[in-house]
Amino acid sequence: MRPGEAGRSRDRGALRWLPQVALALLGGTLVQAWSGGRLALLMAPQFHPLVLGSGLLLGLAAVVSSLRTDPAPCRRPRAALLLVATSLLISLLPPQPSFSLLVANRDAAALEGLAAGFALPPEQRSLVDWVRILRTSPDPRPFEGQAVRIRGFVRHRDGAPPSLAQLVVRCCLADATPVELAVRWPDDKPLPRQDQWLQVIGAMGSRQASDGSEAVVIPQQIQPIARPRQPFSS
Repeated sequence: MRPGEAGRSRDRGALRWLPQVALALLGGTLVQAWSGGRLALLMAPQFHPLVLGSGLLLGLAAVVSSLRTDPAPCRRPRAALLLVATSLLISLLPPQPSFSLLVANRDAAALEGLAAGFALPPEQRSLVDWVRILRTSPDPRPFEGQAVRIRGFVRHRDGAPPSLAQLVVRCCLADATPVELAVRWPDDKPLPRQDQWLQVIGAMGSRQASDGSEAVVIPQQIQPIARPRQPFSS
């Protein structure tokens, strides 16, 4: 065998294992996304076992396939290499999503169902609980003075002050819709930056709007917090 032919033969032999490597990396990426909490940024918790199971099955398929002494030649090495590169990039580069940009042109969450937050003390209601309760009342003034302790990310919109928002997700971020509450930000401090996560402690108030009264949170404390491991409601 000529030297050039021997080299090409070794290259083809190496490429035979490329599909197994791609399967193993893809499965490992899914398992890593589950174990490292990245899935919490992408989909509702009830779907996490499905992703974990898929990752384990892909890893098992890679192991079973690698046990073959004479694997079939790789017919699409470019596709396999692209899958390998994509898996490595996903594993090495953590996602930094901007929830505000994600829902910039989406309608507010419908929040069907009863306002379960009515049964909770006011200070234990989440931002989503408060929005659901306030939607049941055309006038927010009966809630004035009630304690508020909520968390969310800052959402900036053109022509309006920033609000504190959360996402409601049924399946994954593709169907994410926002809920938000107005906040009376202190006049002596700069406005918070977009997508910054805050805990706001204060009381519920109201203010006049173009279509009547609207609820507004009157803060006593505004604390920057880390993005929660589970950053949305489902």
